[in-house]
Amino acid sequence: MTLGSGERAALSERLMRLTAPAVPSHLIGRTVCQDLVEALPHLPPGFVDLLIVDPPYNLAKSFNGRAFKPLADNRYERWIDSWLCPLSRVLKPSASIYICCDWRCSASVQRVGERYFRVQNRITWEREKGRGAHRNWKNCSEDIWFFTVSGDFTFNVDAVKMRRRVVAPYTTANGQPKDCSPVRIPAVEPGPDFDERDVAACPCTGLGDRSWAPAAISRRIR
Repeated sequence: MTLGSGERAALSERLMRLTAPAVPSHLIGRTVCQDLVEALPHLPPGFVDLLIVDPPYNLAKSFNGRAFKPLADNRYERWIDSWLCPLSRVLKPSASIYICCDWRCSASVQRVGERYFRVQNRITWEREKGRGAHRNWKNCSEDIWFFTVSGDFTFNVDAVKMRRRVVAPYTTANGQPKDCSPVRIPAVEPGPDFDERDVAACPCTGLGDRSWAPAAISRRIR
């Protein structure tokens, strides 16, 4: 993606750095362009309704020029804990948490997440990209762990429910094939877990591609 000078100037107005405790109203609609560890102490407590985290997976990869080497599972879990524990402070008691991962680090995400939150579900979704392998199965799926702070959380099922035709050898009592039935399809991005005036936080925005999702469905984002 290439930005023109006018676009850079307009988008730069959204950026901010935290050097002192911030209030929620100053964070709404803004992007904190700063190391998460540096910003965490300045974030206000209990103001986030939905937390979406897409951290670096435990792979040998370069993220924007910064090399990331695989860690032993226990070290990777300590790294997750180093930012997930302090992030729990900014969540409301009714908040929902989604953490993305691949199959290698899925167990680590579950173990660390269970220390602070309640596991509600694990969403496994198929992605179209991915290369084939000569000596292994093609890796074409990833996990998203769904946690909540408590048993009191929002889940608007109508926001993600779809009606699909059932293709299966099921028949009615008179031998006729059954028609279609409602199937609940969880969304990869936020939709069912909070209301329009709630606040969503995406601490691992990378190139910023996560920031647009709540805005596209009329949610406020930090």
